[in-house]
This record gives sequence, C-alpha cells and structure tokens, in this order.
Amino acid sequence: MASTTKKFREFNMKNTFARGGIEFLAVLLGLSGSLSIDSIVKERESKEQNIKILKRLYNNLVADSLDGSWNKNAYKRAIEGSENVIKWCDSNPTFKNIDNNFEKDLSAMLVGIFFVNNEEEYIALKNSGRMDLIANEELIVKLHEYYTNLRFVKQLDQMQINIIYDDIMPFLQNHADEYSYNKSIPENKVFGNIPKINLISMPDIKKLRFRASQMLFYQKFSYGRYGSTVSGVTEIRELLRKELEL
Repeated sequence: MASTTKKFREFNMKNTFARGGIEFLAVLLGLSGSLSIDSIVKERESKEQNIKILKRLYNNLVADSLDGSWNKNAYKRAIEGSENVIKWCDSNPTFKNIDNNFEKDLSAMLVGIFFVNNEEEYIALKNSGRMDLIANEELIVKLHEYYTNLRFVKQLDQMQINIIYDDIMPFLQNHADEYSYNKSIPENKVFGNIPKINLISMPDIKKLRFRASQMLFYQKFSYGRYGSTVSGVTEIRELLRKELEL
C-alpha cells in the first residue's frame, strides 16, 4: 500500500512538472511570438515613416532644382557683367563712356545670391538612425555628397555678398544716386529682379577693375559649383524615384 502511494505521488509530481514545463514553454513561445509581431510592426512603421520623409525630400529637391538653375544662370550673367566691366576699364574710358549698357553690366557684377533650401527632411532622415532602410546604397552616398557640397556653395555665396556690401557698394555709392529695380523700365532690366545702379560720376578705374576681377574669380567658381549642384539634384531625384517606385 505504501509502495502504491509513493508511486502515485511520484506520478503526480512528474505530471505537475510536465504541465509546468508545457505551460512555461507556451508562455515563452507566446512571448517570443508577441515580440516578433511587435518587431515586425515597428519595422513596418519605420519603413512607412522613411517613405514619407523621402517623398517630402523629393519635393524639396524639386525646389532645389529650380533655385539652383536660376542661381546658375544669374552667375552666368554676373560673369558676363564682370568681364565687360574689365574690358570697359581697359578701354581708357571717360565719364562720357558710361551708358546704360555699362551700368547694367556693372549691376550684374554686383549680383548677390542666396541659395535657400530646406534640409529638414534630410536631417530628420539622419536623426532617425534608419538610413539602412534605404535599399540603394548609392542614394545614401549621393545625398551625403549633395548636402556637404551645398554648405560650400553657400559659403561661396556669402563670401561674395560680403565683398559686395562691405567693399564695392561703399566705394560706388560716392559715384551713384540710385540702385533700384523697376520692372516698368524694360531697358534697365539686368537679370530677373536684379537692381540697376545709376552712376553720376566717374569711379576710380583701377579700383573698379580690381573689384571686377575679384568678383569674376569667385563668380566662375560659383557657376561651376552650381552646375554640379543642379546635376547632383537631377541624379538624386532619379534615384529617389526608383527607391519610391514613382
């Protein structure tokens, strides 16, 4: 009888341990499944968020293309203006040689450009820590190169603006009585809404020539940089379209 009771107790203990093991395994599997589902949901949400960011980034780059092209063309006109001012200075001019065309070239030489772009989406993409969700590695590299290049482009723009307003404008204001834009006078159109200067006396030719050559140096540099910027935007937009399957 005692032997039978002992065996029954052992059987119950084994059965209890077995049930406990099964329950533990069930809980473990359930927890693992829950974590796996949660991970899948979070991954999907991250991908969806990245897609939204990339779409907004694409729209920003469309605006960059337009602004970059305008700035590139503005620098092209600035280069033409600076070159013509240098030629004018080399022609031994007098005040009688100052005409509307020369004033327009001089005004073009004074082009000060700002590149206004929105980097918020790119910053959000970097800060998300999920650049790895972008399938195309080349797109990641091109984005980094583009925004790094933009910083240098903006520095060049600012450098020229500083020269114009700190050095050239104070020099010319003693020889001019107006610097304005009036769309109602077509013959005074320089480029876009760039204002035209009106000279009333002869500026120092040597100083003017030096400033024109100085601006020309930076303008040619900036023109090339904007060419690279516009090309870079076009390439990135194409890669983004493939990434988003647009």
